[in-house]
Amino acid sequence: MGKKYTAFEIKNLFELQFFSSLDYFFAKSMESAFVEKNSVVLVSCALVSKVLSQGHICLDIKEVSNTIASVSRNSDVKVQFPESDTWLRALKNSAMVSNTTETPLVLDSNHRLYFAKYFDMQNRLISNIAQRFSLKTFTIPESIIDEMLTNHFKGFNQHILNQKNAVKNAVLNSFTIISGGPGTGKTFIVSIIKKILLSYALKNGFTQPKIICAAPTGKAASKMDNGSTIHSILKPLKNRPGFFYNKNNQLQIDILIIDEASMIDILLLTRLLEAIPTKARVVILGDIHQLSSIQAGSVFFDICSVKNLAPNIFFLEYNFRSKGKTGIEHFSKAINNNDYSSLEYILTSAQYPDLLFVPFNSPNLPADFIDKYVIKGFKSLLTAATTEIALDVLDNFKILCAHNSGEYGTLQINHVCEKILRSAHNFDIDKKPFKKIIMIKINDYKKGLFNGDTGICLNQKGDSKAFFKGFDKKIKQYQTSDLPDHDTAFAITIHKSQGSEFKIVLIILPDMLSPVLTRQLLYTGVTRAKEKVIIMGDLKIIKKAMGISVKRNSGLTEYLDNALQNAYL
Repeated sequence: MGKKYTAFEIKNLFELQFFSSLDYFFAKSMESAFVEKNSVVLVSCALVSKVLSQGHICLDIKEVSNTIASVSRNSDVKVQFPESDTWLRALKNSAMVSNTTETPLVLDSNHRLYFAKYFDMQNRLISNIAQRFSLKTFTIPESIIDEMLTNHFKGFNQHILNQKNAVKNAVLNSFTIISGGPGTGKTFIVSIIKKILLSYALKNGFTQPKIICAAPTGKAASKMDNGSTIHSILKPLKNRPGFFYNKNNQLQIDILIIDEASMIDILLLTRLLEAIPTKARVVILGDIHQLSSIQAGSVFFDICSVKNLAPNIFFLEYNFRSKGKTGIEHFSKAINNNDYSSLEYILTSAQYPDLLFVPFNSPNLPADFIDKYVIKGFKSLLTAATTEIALDVLDNFKILCAHNSGEYGTLQINHVCEKILRSAHNFDIDKKPFKKIIMIKINDYKKGLFNGDTGICLNQKGDSKAFFKGFDKKIKQYQTSDLPDHDTAFAITIHKSQGSEFKIVLIILPDMLSPVLTRQLLYTGVTRAKEKVIIMGDLKIIKKAMGISVKRNSGLTEYLDNALQNAYL
């Protein structure tokens, strides 16, 4: 049977579920506002909305023109996109499109189509970084820095050379990027940067520099010394969008250190950097191999790809924690290198005690899932004598899934976990309150709870209370009914695990490919484990997922490279 095609019309594509209601009604509102009748322009409006929801900052017309796509996963109907010249001619003749932010849609010289808001944010971020890169800040004499580095990095080791160079750059320059996976020493580097700058100021009678350490989630911020979430630093305005601290009302600080930057979208990073004086030093840390932000953009990856920023970008490869000996490290490297043979050998050889592969391709979870992993994994939590101990062992074990829904999603796995643990004969559940893990989904500044914060819920005699450990290590108690929106979190998605580490991780992968099952997802899940990772899945699916790498469209790398090149001239 031949392929079925549908017309490149907004209504047809909406009815075939190629576009969401949001995509469709945005295009219809533009049709009404600009009296636009050209179907190519109207579909373009909906496409920009669609790709934004998929994490792209823009629609790359060169990439998709004259291609064929399925209108949905469950349909054999196809749509053919217009030829490039026809498409561009229609856009250039539309009143809603120009090359400036004066129109709702912006078409750049490389045939990328943006919402005006995102084009503006991209330009503002580029301008901010370019200014910082070219700025000459007050610096410590290089001879003194070298002496201090020698004191902090005892002896010579080829693996610490890149660390020393990263610290030196952060002290000498106003903008530094550091990328590295868990165990590569990013936290250690930050501590040395702070020590050098603070001690130099103290010895020379200068005012102590004001340092802010920021991360996108509460969990990530809690791993930093005096860390805070980006939102709590910027202070969201009540009952309206925006932040109290912004480009017109800047935070008066000297050094900004940002961790887990791969999780930060373009809007938040732009607003954070604009709220910091240009003269302040900025150090941004992350992992280019991790998943990008849930919102638009892969900003950290894009910045790390800028050739003219290379002198200020440092990639940390050596894992000081595992020293090249663990299955977790070898497996994560195989994923990043797209090395199929090494990946299969590592999974099936049983050579590494810190990595266990449980193969299955059944619609039901393996029978030993109940006895071996859930009960054993959460034993320290259920048997904890005090709330404080329970919170201390909260990260001993975590189940990670690719999705929320489905047989292998968090909703189903959490239901299974609760059922297993409530009926477990190993524990005297009746004699002590059942402990449930919960994760906060939104920021609540009044209560001091943030998206990603994890705690325990105790249910006893009809009363339900929740307990969390704050940045200050003090225990905070709430009535469960008073908590902001939250989920049960014996199992969480790999996306939500970013910024966290656990002693032992059980990864349950689905029995079929999906758009989220990618190389970055596998890497992020595996590297959440500090001591051991157990992977349940189908080897064929894992190998296929490793071959799928997320690429998010933007003009950030190209435009920032050009801006820095012009600065050199």
